[in-house]
Amino acid sequence: MMKKMKKLIIGLVLALGASTTLWADKITVFAAADLRFALDEVKSEFLKQNPKDELEMIYGSSGKGLRQIENGAPYDIYFSANMEFVQKLYKQGDVTTKPKLYAIGRVVIWSKHNKFNPELGFLNFTQDWVQKIAIANPAHAPYGEKAKQALESMKMYKSIESKLVLGENISQTAGFVASQTADIGVIALSLALAPTIAQTDNDAYYLIDAKLHEPLMQGYGITKVGSIKPLSKTFFDFFQTKDVNSIMKKYGFETK
Repeated sequence: MMKKMKKLIIGLVLALGASTTLWADKITVFAAADLRFALDEVKSEFLKQNPKDELEMIYGSSGKGLRQIENGAPYDIYFSANMEFVQKLYKQGDVTTKPKLYAIGRVVIWSKHNKFNPELGFLNFTQDWVQKIAIANPAHAPYGEKAKQALESMKMYKSIESKLVLGENISQTAGFVASQTADIGVIALSLALAPTIAQTDNDAYYLIDAKLHEPLMQGYGITKVGSIKPLSKTFFDFFQTKDVNSIMKKYGFETK
């Protein structure tokens, strides 16, 4: 009788230990740098409802995230500013869920300089006070690619190319402008609207016409690594809720 009782107690302890492990989970999310502030707010909202879980956010250029995942980086969910990157990983088997659109991004011209005039739009780039112009690296950052396309549409890219300062990602690019390392730049609307960046003496911006560049279709998916974790699916689904939709709109993302 005592032996049976002992086995029962041990079984209960093991079961409780296993359930605790199941209840608490942790995932690592790689996200495009334009999501830094919006996704941090989404994370806070999610953890209010799931306090036992952990979300680690890593921000960078979408292209670098793509290469890291291809090389085996242990990211559970991938948010890209370029939907095509997620589709590529899906075709390769590195992303297991069908790529889903989460937003359409917008780009703006922004500066802290007291001579910046949003009403001048692209003509700001031709002013005497502009010596350095920041954009994200078009080679691997979708926002940089769209900035280049817009400047080419305006037939200005070649004339200002020698003044360009390239950021590794759009967050670093915004930092160049915010710190006045660059006089002016093309950044994500989501960053221009972020409180920690927008709190400047001159927080106005010029919204670039979306027709001047290809659409910034942004997508996400669960990776092969993340597919074995229930929390990955929980957060993936949470991102499609009305609460998250409201947060995304607050940061200037167009949602469908």
